[in-house]
Amino acid sequence: MNSLGWTVRLPVQVAALGVAVCTLVGACAPAPVRGPDGSPLRTISGENPRTRKGFGPPPPGHPRIVGEAVPAAVLNGSAGLAPGAELAWTFIGPRPLANDYWAGNGNSGGRVVGIACHPTDPAIAYAASASGGIWKTMDSGLSWTPMSDQAPILNHGAIAIDRQNPESIWAGTGEYTVSSTGAGVLRSLDGGQTWTQFGAAALGSARCSGIAVVSSDDPAVPSALHWTGSLGYRVSRDGGATWSAGIGLGADCSSLVVHPVTPSIVYVARYGQGIYKSTDAGANFVKLTGGLPTTGLHRIVLAIAPSQPSTLLALFINSSGGLLGLYRTTDDGATWAAISGVPDFPLPQGWYDASISIDPANPNRYFGGGVDTYSVAGIVESTNAGASWTDISSNGGRIHPDHHWIAWGADGVPWFAHDGGVSRRVGSTWQNRSGNLGAVQIYAIDQHDTLTNHIAIGTQDAGSARKTSSSLTFTQTYTGDGGACETDPATSSMTWPTYPYLRVIRCINSWCVDISGAWTGDTRDWISPIALDLSSPTTLYAGSNRIWRNTAAGTGSTWTAISTTTVGSGGTISCIAPVPGMPDHLWVGNSRGGVYRTADGGTTWLLARASDNTAIGTICPMPGDPTSAYICRVTNTSTRILRTSDATTWQSVTGSLPSGITANCLAIDWGRGLPGIIVGSGAGVYASFDHGVSWIRSGTTLPNVNTSQVQINAAARTAVLATYGRGAWRSSLPDPADFNVDGTVDGADLGVILSQWGPCTATWGCAGDLNRDGEVDGSDLGALLSSFGS
Repeated sequence: MNSLGWTVRLPVQVAALGVAVCTLVGACAPAPVRGPDGSPLRTISGENPRTRKGFGPPPPGHPRIVGEAVPAAVLNGSAGLAPGAELAWTFIGPRPLANDYWAGNGNSGGRVVGIACHPTDPAIAYAASASGGIWKTMDSGLSWTPMSDQAPILNHGAIAIDRQNPESIWAGTGEYTVSSTGAGVLRSLDGGQTWTQFGAAALGSARCSGIAVVSSDDPAVPSALHWTGSLGYRVSRDGGATWSAGIGLGADCSSLVVHPVTPSIVYVARYGQGIYKSTDAGANFVKLTGGLPTTGLHRIVLAIAPSQPSTLLALFINSSGGLLGLYRTTDDGATWAAISGVPDFPLPQGWYDASISIDPANPNRYFGGGVDTYSVAGIVESTNAGASWTDISSNGGRIHPDHHWIAWGADGVPWFAHDGGVSRRVGSTWQNRSGNLGAVQIYAIDQHDTLTNHIAIGTQDAGSARKTSSSLTFTQTYTGDGGACETDPATSSMTWPTYPYLRVIRCINSWCVDISGAWTGDTRDWISPIALDLSSPTTLYAGSNRIWRNTAAGTGSTWTAISTTTVGSGGTISCIAPVPGMPDHLWVGNSRGGVYRTADGGTTWLLARASDNTAIGTICPMPGDPTSAYICRVTNTSTRILRTSDATTWQSVTGSLPSGITANCLAIDWGRGLPGIIVGSGAGVYASFDHGVSWIRSGTTLPNVNTSQVQINAAARTAVLATYGRGAWRSSLPDPADFNVDGTVDGADLGVILSQWGPCTATWGCAGDLNRDGEVDGSDLGALLSSFGS
């Protein structure tokens, strides 16, 4: 099984093994680690929950997180996609992800980077999730509805509401801090029901850090639309049709505020440079200098006091991700002074999670948000203009760390956007408002062979989780960040989640121990692969810049390196794929595009494909065949899907897959006479059932979301999908006898059988050879007739 891309699940005889493993595992179960309140932490022994031992956010621009916009040619119908019946996907959770330790053993719903509250109705708010689109609540966050699943892109960095026309919502795409792809701005004029894209050409793939709307009488054309991000500062005065840069500013602007009374005054923070002010609605800017720091500058975040707009705060982050200083002006930016005694709440992730806000009704009440799990404070409050501060991270309940934005409801209640979703501070009590969000970012997924509702996932900042029923609720089994994961086919209670940079864990339900190998000196990826060999289901493989093997993964923690770093081609292992039904046969791909294989358990490694500096996303070996496989290359142009039948020469089966679609992950439906190909992209799923000649897009039932992994259960004829921003999904696969994939086995399919009657000489099979015995004959006809009309 390839834990990071594709899996075909073959029936495995595990009854006797299951009894033995269950008995042994039960006897060896470790004691749970507990927190200060006595509750299980789902962490390993020795981990201090207060310091949150781990690795923080994903590396900016990592291939797994960037995503992409749906190509314009796909959206306008000119890409030449086939009209066949698309895969019908159903959301299977998490909604919520329960028992998240860092949410106070409460619910998480996915990363949220911005919130816009309705100016007059305190129950209505919009949440911009990092890569799962825009969500709306009409009951103060108790329930949320996804509003932009079919927008061209679901990555976001900021959101704003037109306070004069509150049905008008503007969302900036692309997350500024982690460098996910942007595609302009999205506008809704009907409270989020429909969306229109603007600025795709002018803003390109730039990531948004701030957006502000200055109202006019026409909700479609505000007086000014201000935008900041990786491109710098831009302003549109015609509703997003055209954009211009402010004179006196450069690229990379990290924050933006507009004067609430005199909207011609605009303040912009430029990363590493300082703060700039415009008095002519963004046409020209002048750098502010009075009392501000001039060295050691990195990210800067701004806030303005709505009730006293001459007062602003500027949060400066240093090179270590900590607090360089919090500065205040009370004279419209002419002079600034540092506020002393401010807790270092952003440390060490201020480049990623840092927010500051001023109460709209009280210019002396401040909130600051950072990451309480590392530093001395995470959410801090001052009620006396910064003279003193209180850490409220665990005051009145617990709030998930990693804070990105603070908004204010019409009733004066502050809303907080963070890596667990949304929280509110009502009086001195925290309210978790993440339970109904379905925006979890999943890196990997694994479905049990026979218990198809038993599903494990690894997520960004919501840990590793699993579910064992048809419910949408997943329960956290291991905290922090999750990665590749595997499930024991003998007993669904045992899973192997991972942590960033190849920390391998063995869990029995929520009782977990670290079984990592001695690879700390190896080069490892943020999300490193592991793979369980279903032909020898106690054997687990792991990839750093070489391959490691544990032959007793259910009970032991001994790993042996079975390759040199040659198989990493100077990079890291990106995918591992044991050949189904053939012990000791293994394929691996790496981040440089190289593919290697072994037929003797790692004693000898053979080069199957030379590196070309384009990562291999998935390898799909043919069951029972040591030299045949498919791969996908993680790129959005030219050759993306290839096949080999001799482990040496490769042919493209990319076919008519449109340019602009990145092949993140791949699955092969071996249950068809001619294998079906399913590609997970940076914005949705595409499938071909004629070997790349034509492609069908899943454009109706699946959001246009970045995908991480697709896994096929051959016996159940289903596929499960991990998305990076919209949770997990499941689809039934087309009937193998429905050759034209129109949703019905009928006379047209019968014609295919008759036209192919006789020996099948094609290397990769014939569609009509349903039992794949090399001949289209009566048995195949019988299989078709048994499905006829369905």
